[in-house]
Amino acid sequence: MENLFLRYMGDRMEHFSSRLAKMGPVITISRESGCPGNELAEMLKTKLNQKREKEGLPPIWKWVNKEILMKASEELKMSPGDVATFVKERGSSLLEDLVSSFSESYYVRNARIKKVVFDVIRNMTMEGHVIAVGRGSGIIAWEIPNSLHLYLEAPLTWKSNMVSQYKGISIPEARKYVLARDIQRLKFRNSFRTKFSDEIYYDVRFNCKSFSVDEISQMVIHMAEQRKLI
Repeated sequence: MENLFLRYMGDRMEHFSSRLAKMGPVITISRESGCPGNELAEMLKTKLNQKREKEGLPPIWKWVNKEILMKASEELKMSPGDVATFVKERGSSLLEDLVSSFSESYYVRNARIKKVVFDVIRNMTMEGHVIAVGRGSGIIAWEIPNSLHLYLEAPLTWKSNMVSQYKGISIPEARKYVLARDIQRLKFRNSFRTKFSDEIYYDVRFNCKSFSVDEISQMVIHMAEQRKLI
């Protein structure tokens, strides 16, 4: 069966291409489990807005994460929890979903959810002055010229320690959690890739064991200045 979501993406990309050059700026943050994506987004928002205020400009930078699920749930008339469950647990490809469910209606429903998530992220990032965390935003907003795409990673031991502290669970439990979540995130991101694409969707990768959130934010702002995003 033809992949409805990928066909939809292909049809939409031509429509978007003429508008992309005018969109942004946008920063996307993709990350492995245990890496401080939300913390980095909040720090970047604060520093970027402080920079604008010093220049006599209004503070308009914002960051989004759960807002993506809220907006998608409104359009789908579903609870945010249901959409979050889909993103978290149904990260496999749509074809795999179809094979596992043996239900065409299930496949079409999942394709619709991904289409709406795609549109929500695309529209939010096109508005500009947005830092988008996760949800496949790095791939979805990749073709916006005025953009910078980050990937946060770290060794498994470091990530397990972070998750253990944050969730109050044992190291073995945290390790199991990290491995499962990283697989889910990878599958969900890959479901937005164009078939046979060999593109690298991240401009820079940071080892969160080596750099603090503050250090990463300073490097990102410097890169954004060099690329004339700010």
